[in-house]
Parts: sequence; structure tokens; C-alpha cells
Amino acid sequence: MNKEELNKEIEKLKVSLEAHEEQVKDLNHDLKVATQRLEDCDKPKLTRNQFSSLHNAIENAIDGFNFNEPEAYQTEYGIDYDGKVYIDSIEFDGMDTLSEDIIQAVEKCFGAADEAVSCESETSE
Repeated sequence: MNKEELNKEIEKLKVSLEAHEEQVKDLNHDLKVATQRLEDCDKPKLTRNQFSSLHNAIENAIDGFNFNEPEAYQTEYGIDYDGKVYIDSIEFDGMDTLSEDIIQAVEKCFGAADEAVSCESETSE
């Protein structure tokens, strides 16, 4: 092969490589979608209405929680060189109470059912 033929061959290979890179991107995207569907297969399915009810229950439980109670926090204080007291650290200790409030709100919205694992309801999009 002479120099001109080699340059043409190189260009042809570059074009082919670019086309395959696009195919690889598409395949990677398809792989991610299929992997996500597999992960979602065993998850319980909610209707839009059920999901909205769940969202509202969580939001209302958080809104109803009193974040202003000092007992819900642990604080450590420090003193500046000029004698001023400051909060060095603050930690929220009301997590258990808040999570219990959320769980109770969700339980009011939904009943429990026997677990049934099925991927057959999944349809390809």
C-alpha cells in the first residue's frame, strides 16, 4: 500500500470507529435501562394516586413535627476569646420520633397485603 491508500484506509477506519462508538453509547444506555428494570422488577408497584397519598402522608407528618423543641437537639457550646458563648455543634435527636410519625402517617393510608413477587406485569416500553 502506498501513502495515499494508507491515508484513505485510516480515514475509513476512523469513520467506522465513530459509528461504532455511537452504537456502544446506545448499547450502554439500553443496558442501563434493562438493569434498572431488573432492579425494579421485585419492587411493589404503586398507582399515581397511591404515590400521591404516600407523598402527602410523609409531607404532612414532617410538617406536623415540632422542630422547635429544644429536647430534640443535643448542643455543645464553646466560648470565644472575648467571652461570647457560641454553639460549637448541634445534633438532631428527634429522628426516631420523626420517623415514627412518618410511619404512622403512611400506615393510615395503606393496608398490608401478602407479598407476591412477579415480573410478568412489566411490559416493555
